[in-house]
Amino acid sequence: MKIDLTIDELAAIYALMECPKIGVQRSRALLSKFHSAETVLGSSLNQLTDVAGIRESLAAAIIECEITEEHRSKSRRIREHDVQVCHFLNSNYPDRLRQIPDAPILLYSVGEFKPADDRAIAIVGTRSSSKYGHQVTRELVQELVQSGFTIVSGLARGIDTEANTAALAAGGRTIAVLGSGIDWIYPQENTGLARKIANQGAVCTEFFLGTAPDAQNFPKRNRIISGLSLGTVVVEAGHKSGAILTALIALEQNREVYAVPGRIDSKRSVGTNRLIKHGAKLVQTVDDILEELSGQLQFDDTTQKDIPPPDLSDEEEPIYRLLSDEPQHVDAIAQAVNRPTAAVLTTLLNLELRSVVEQLPGKNFRKSR
Repeated sequence: MKIDLTIDELAAIYALMECPKIGVQRSRALLSKFHSAETVLGSSLNQLTDVAGIRESLAAAIIECEITEEHRSKSRRIREHDVQVCHFLNSNYPDRLRQIPDAPILLYSVGEFKPADDRAIAIVGTRSSSKYGHQVTRELVQELVQSGFTIVSGLARGIDTEANTAALAAGGRTIAVLGSGIDWIYPQENTGLARKIANQGAVCTEFFLGTAPDAQNFPKRNRIISGLSLGTVVVEAGHKSGAILTALIALEQNREVYAVPGRIDSKRSVGTNRLIKHGAKLVQTVDDILEELSGQLQFDDTTQKDIPPPDLSDEEEPIYRLLSDEPQHVDAIAQAVNRPTAAVLTTLLNLELRSVVEQLPGKNFRKSR
């Protein structure tokens, strides 16, 4: 499936995203069903309510949504800039990010995503980092790059900047996720760094052009950092830190969380030491990260590369994309694709009969090994 992002289709997506009470998950369910925002906005009440989670009142609100000149103007503006627009159903959208239930419908980027970016580790930490934090970050990044990992971070001052910079210096790929529009690099002194990252990876955001780096944007940004990654490493973090929030989001996404221990009398180590106390994997060397991921990496390096994607129906594709080697319960899958559990179970059983997915006890499913 490929969604043709014409100016009219982009305008329709912007209109749909502004419909009251629809939200990202319902919008994703509608687009997965109809494959076009223009089709969604032109559908009847009965067609819309046939989608799980769309009540009559919501369907009526969608029918009332109009594509305005402002929506068309936004679409034209995007096309006038050298910005890649990644639709969550298209192949240029990062596969690992697509698996989280609140993945953005559109992702704007400069640079490009590659299949190798599925093998990514996020490294985040405090803006007021120490020499120790910088040294640890450089050493971990260099070894991770040598092991074939893409480094994901947030381009913030401190540990994030060190992580992105060290990845470039090691000749690896790196992705920077912004809490602002793609044309508003923050902090401003990292504008040159962002340019280099775009040449050796990607700078990306879900926020439209001209969006300022306001405080409320960064928690949203953090879910993308962890969503792009197999795991998140926190190097230094205080008691209340965006890096700690990223780690907590990673846990909710069923991704690995690691923390580098620090001095017990340092404010920069309060958050990381607490993460370790509550079960995060303690990181002293890169081997601590690789050991935790060994099962996933073996699966990624063999099965996923050797087996081509199957010929999937429109109902099967979004479900298949959500699956990985980690078992997921049918209820969680149904919630993620916003469809009734019974319908999702039927689809999964059909995929199982074709040896595309594997069923485990307790109605848990994963991609076939």
